[in-house]
Amino acid sequence: MLRKNIDTTYQTEIITALKNRSDLVFLTYSGLEDTEEKIKFALAKILERFRKEELFTPIISCLKELIANATKANAKTILINEGKIRTDDDPANVVKQIRRILNDEALLEYGLKAKKYKLSTRTYLKVHGNNLIVEVINNVPLTEKEQKKISERIEVSSKYDNIAEFYMENPDPEAEGMGLGLSMVVILLKNINISHKNFIVTTDGTQKTYATILIPLA
Repeated sequence: MLRKNIDTTYQTEIITALKNRSDLVFLTYSGLEDTEEKIKFALAKILERFRKEELFTPIISCLKELIANATKANAKTILINEGKIRTDDDPANVVKQIRRILNDEALLEYGLKAKKYKLSTRTYLKVHGNNLIVEVINNVPLTEKEQKKISERIEVSSKYDNIAEFYMENPDPEAEGMGLGLSMVVILLKNINISHKNFIVTTDGTQKTYATILIPLA
């Protein structure tokens, strides 16, 4: 399951936290690989405890999509602050500008900017009874229009069994990838018999956006 070994100190801390039934939280400012490996290690240990190892790939894929969406939202906010994005009326330019700062060469610089602006992404793994709750929180609120669009996207995606079929019937070539990512999450969950109603995206309207999935493990 794990491509790389992570520091044994972190392994011990994660295992101890799980034994103590503590929630785990991973803080990132950009998509750094070592944090991804820690999340993978923690998720693998949780699923091993419940003998649900077969859920590892779809759940980690969902998490990666949600973290990518959060990172894109944070990046867009930075670009707005810097005046490089002035309006949402030109989706192609928004995509172009986000891709410019979210690539391997610019990722470290982006991470420093995100930290400066306090635009973090927090990934939570919480075991409550026989359920795993995964939650990705970023410091950019949704507008009412965005919230409605996301809810509609989740509902429509739930009617499909694979992402290719969904995309063929619902093309969105200028989207920033966020909508497609949400659709992938819905379809991945459906393929492991988890209802789209177990996946919600909410906002406090002023500071944060929350993407939450409830995963039964019993």
